[in-house]
Amino acid sequence: MRHKSLWAAVSLLGLALGSGGCASRVPSSIVYAALGASDAVGVGAVPLKNGYVWLIRDSLEREIETVRLINLGVPAADVRGIEDLLGLALEAGLRPDLVTLWAGTNDVIAGGDPKKFARRLESILQRLEDETDATVVIADLPDLTQIPRFAAEPDEFVTRARVQAFNRAIHRLAEEYDAQLVPMAASPVVRECVSDADGFHPNNRGHEKIAETFLSVIRPALGLKASGKGRRGGAS
Repeated sequence: MRHKSLWAAVSLLGLALGSGGCASRVPSSIVYAALGASDAVGVGAVPLKNGYVWLIRDSLEREIETVRLINLGVPAADVRGIEDLLGLALEAGLRPDLVTLWAGTNDVIAGGDPKKFARRLESILQRLEDETDATVVIADLPDLTQIPRFAAEPDEFVTRARVQAFNRAIHRLAEEYDAQLVPMAASPVVRECVSDADGFHPNNRGHEKIAETFLSVIRPALGLKASGKGRRGGAS
């Protein structure tokens, strides 16, 4: 099932790359690739394009003339799935200027080994460093034990100690590969930002907060105004 999802995503990537020709490497135009799982797809938002990835794209478009979004989010993807999809995307010709990466939640929930997670995450960051000139922005994990789903029904794999172990790997590798860190762990989980449908995914308000947190790191990394006010007006 995972490979079917990956190939479907790569097929969409090929269409997106082919439709626009070669991306312009000028400040007025960027290619933005989003790597992640269901949150990157927009699950929990209504409609899906109220998800944080599209909100980031929309905000950047206020100051950058063309932002070509390649959304490589795959529902239920773990770090291995993200690594596999990135490899296929790079082979298909993806050369992004900006990459957002949020990985680890599904690995924690599935009982994944933090050390194995770290090795695959390092492989992702190494390929991005070797094969692109992208600004890479990577988020750490919030305290998953505070999410309503796990607060109501604790899980043996979803513990603060395990989340912290994954975050230590994310922090170390972000520093080693000069990736910009988005500090999701710094803020508590707010119940009002979580979908009532499953008690797990962010709702529209949650996606807005996630986008704002990413943008607080993305904007200075790209040399943009912190306020989000620009050529097209409006605030982020």
